[in-house]
Amino acid sequence: MKKLVTVTASAILATSLCTTAQASQDVTIGAASVGGTFYVWASGMASVLNKIGMNTNVEVTGGPLHNIQLVHGGELELGLVTAAPAYEGLLGIEWADGQKYDNIRAVLPMYPSYFTWWSVKDSDIKTFEDLEGKVVAMGPAGGTPDAYGRKVYDHTGIQPSQIVNAGFSDIVNQLRDGQVDAALTTAGLPHPAVAETESTHGINLITLPKEISQSFIGEYPYFGTDVVPAGTYDAVTEDQPTLTVWNFLITNKEQSDDLVYEMVKAAFEHHDTLMETHRASEHVILENIAEITVPLHPGAIRYYEEQGVDIPDRLIPED
Repeated sequence: MKKLVTVTASAILATSLCTTAQASQDVTIGAASVGGTFYVWASGMASVLNKIGMNTNVEVTGGPLHNIQLVHGGELELGLVTAAPAYEGLLGIEWADGQKYDNIRAVLPMYPSYFTWWSVKDSDIKTFEDLEGKVVAMGPAGGTPDAYGRKVYDHTGIQPSQIVNAGFSDIVNQLRDGQVDAALTTAGLPHPAVAETESTHGINLITLPKEISQSFIGEYPYFGTDVVPAGTYDAVTEDQPTLTVWNFLITNKEQSDDLVYEMVKAAFEHHDTLMETHRASEHVILENIAEITVPLHPGAIRYYEEQGVDIPDRLIPED
């Protein structure tokens, strides 16, 4: 009996030490530029992790491609990514150009991003075809709008005369001052920069017609389609179909299983905090792990299995 009590006490002590170590963990989340949905959502996730005692901060980065590189190299604990570049990076194709970023593992589904262009209300740019020959801002260089907006232009043959790369807070001012004609974001809804532009100048919200989206998906099957719901912005009076792509949170495969487990658990137990930060967090639900395009981290798998989630074989890492 004494031996049993000793073992139990040791186990309790080990668990306590493990919990203390997790609580004091420094965590940096790679987001994107200030003024975009990624940065806002990452701030909400930081608040969640701080609630359980972690020391969490959000870092401005170049967006998903940059976050993949930083997490792969162990320079960030967490990074926000988009499904398309994450899948391509894992395999070393397209933008990765033969370099496999195969140290990344998925943690948590976030939300779908919607391809939406916008111009100020009095502009003559009101449809996708109107972007031909115009100056279009595309977010930071290497971000999802920049990388995949260019692919959309190449696929359709609609080509701006100039592409401008800048953070979204700067893009709002560029639109207001007439330095650019339109801008593209791929983000959860509503996007802060679009809403800010509308608050002073009104907007035209431009989306990708369904037939073009379907053609693009034929070439890039990890994209999808959905609608920007009526009422998302004042300018949207009826549902507008457009191209979409999912986002999720990643970590390095060497990250502690216990730490990742606690992160995932915290996100679901404090989902209200994520919702208070951005309403796109309504998509942070268990079944949406099916939208993830790279293997899950073992710590995340443990949590999802405890919740009875059926995990697709493609999300189980081989190592």
